[in-house]
Amino acid sequence: MISIDLKRCTLCGLCVPVCVRRILEEGDKGVVVTDPELCIDCGHCKAVCPTDAPGLSHLDETEFEPVANADKLPDPSEFLRFLRRRRSTRVYKDKPVEIEKLRMILEAGRFAPTGGNRQPCECIVVRGRELLDQVRSLAIQTLQKLGEAAKEAFRRHDQLKEPLPEEFIPLQNYPPVWERMARKWEEGIDLLFYHAPALILIRTKRGATTSADVDAGLSAMQMVLMAETMGLGTCLNGFLVTAIKRSEELRKVLNISDDHQVHVTFTVGYPDVEFLRLVARNPVNVKWIGDER
Repeated sequence: MISIDLKRCTLCGLCVPVCVRRILEEGDKGVVVTDPELCIDCGHCKAVCPTDAPGLSHLDETEFEPVANADKLPDPSEFLRFLRRRRSTRVYKDKPVEIEKLRMILEAGRFAPTGGNRQPCECIVVRGRELLDQVRSLAIQTLQKLGEAAKEAFRRHDQLKEPLPEEFIPLQNYPPVWERMARKWEEGIDLLFYHAPALILIRTKRGATTSADVDAGLSAMQMVLMAETMGLGTCLNGFLVTAIKRSEELRKVLNISDDHQVHVTFTVGYPDVEFLRLVARNPVNVKWIGDER
């Protein structure tokens, strides 16, 4: 619940325009909260207040630390080089990731923005070779079966002119990939998790937010960038998300109930490869509307 300490409030008014829900107004003796039930605990009011008058009972007061001075922010060009430094890692050392580092990665995700500040993201961390092998095997089996169903749907579409089920439309290139993945796993070669020592999943409860995919994506990106600062590699894994949606057994192993959905998964581990050059990409596809210069 939000409150204003009138002994500290100087009526500077800085908090009023930054309030997301516009529930702060200047009163005779200080700022007044007109409808505290609408507060989303974003903390903007507290962040701009020179005297720290706002109070947010649902949040940890110690986390409202002073912001770093502008001259301590990273140089834009160097920061861009850091973003380009991160690559998907598919070669990992046989070395576990320390719990402390995994917790720091999770903390980075915790501070990502979310729609309406609902903070709906929940994380699952999978560690241990036996459990990872079980998850991998179930996922590969599920993908292989999905690939077979997709191939049959494509065949019936081509030969019998039957409509192609919508769910198979984006899968046209994947059946041979999943078949090869299954064959290689029989040989002990992991083309799904690449023998990474840890796996992180981001899930939300169904109906908890209208922007679940975006919230999870933002959280994941902050996590993988944090991992980069600690010398860890990551690889986002959409195939596992696909498998989880279609396997009750896999969901059971990962403790994912029917009222939850997984949006993003990624592997984490120490890279056993050294990249010598930054990422290159196609030019941005952009259309300027309005003033361009």
